[in-house]
Amino acid sequence: MRALVLSEFGSPTTAPRLVDVDAVEPRPGQVAVAMEASPINPSDLLLIRGHYGHRPQLPAVLGSEGVGRIDAVGEGVDTGRIGQRVLIIPTLKHATWQDRIVVDEPDIIPVDGAADVLQLAMLGVNPHTADLLLSQFVDLQPGAWVGQTGGSSAVGRYVIALAKLAGYRTVSVVRRADVVAELKEHGADSVLVDGPDLADQLKSVLGKDRISLLLDATAGDVVAQLASWLVPGGTIVSYGGTSGAPMTIRPGDLIFRDLTIQGFWQKRVLDTAEREQALAAYARLGDLVATGTLSVPVAATYPIDQFDRALTHATRPDRIGKVIFTW
Repeated sequence: MRALVLSEFGSPTTAPRLVDVDAVEPRPGQVAVAMEASPINPSDLLLIRGHYGHRPQLPAVLGSEGVGRIDAVGEGVDTGRIGQRVLIIPTLKHATWQDRIVVDEPDIIPVDGAADVLQLAMLGVNPHTADLLLSQFVDLQPGAWVGQTGGSSAVGRYVIALAKLAGYRTVSVVRRADVVAELKEHGADSVLVDGPDLADQLKSVLGKDRISLLLDATAGDVVAQLASWLVPGGTIVSYGGTSGAPMTIRPGDLIFRDLTIQGFWQKRVLDTAEREQALAAYARLGDLVATGTLSVPVAATYPIDQFDRALTHATRPDRIGKVIFTW
């Protein structure tokens, strides 16, 4: 069988190699999953470059999440599960960019066998991240404003959808004007294009209102602009840095308005949370994906033997939507 392997950290477009590996059969308490779909996330690209918080021992098979069908079970696992479609929870213990994967039974969760397999493949990381960002830091009340950078990203789109379901309002900052109408159709209350007039745009939208929670995916100067509209004692949550720039915030906002900056890493949550709690969250989010309530664009799909094209596509700055490996 085939697996996409990293032998040394480097460029995502050149460092990985597709190799033949021996198939492994499940041991007691394990299942074997024939992969159906697995996305390429920004965190995967960071890991390949060696810049992610988790650095696997090399050589290592790549891929953090995905879905597939159980085709074999080990001792102690119900044989009735064979044929079931499952999500592989992104603990980073099991790598998904391979034809078939053996995982511990507690690290999978059943998902709808009839739902859109591409949307289900993205369930593990981004919807769960958005759900936690909205629930773990601030006790938001209906009508509260949630501000975010990276509003057109996958997480940003899930934040918009989940906030709407909960009765929160969103003000999302994006870099490109051509995504504004799409995000508003997706349910965004306000979408602003970053630029020299951002402060005026924020004033026009918010008036006398203030942002209760600020979610930052990009870092850079835009954070300072949004932070000035936070409630006193408000919270900024940093979960990405796609701009490559440091996060900027005015000292006066920290000193006189007592703002708090916190970091978020999904892996840390999954490593420490009760498994039943995580499974319940994934079951709830999986139902929303199956009904189409949660859905994000897919830029393209590629078979794993076209990994070089797939990874090149995934690194394009003009890309809208996820690139997904399919089997």
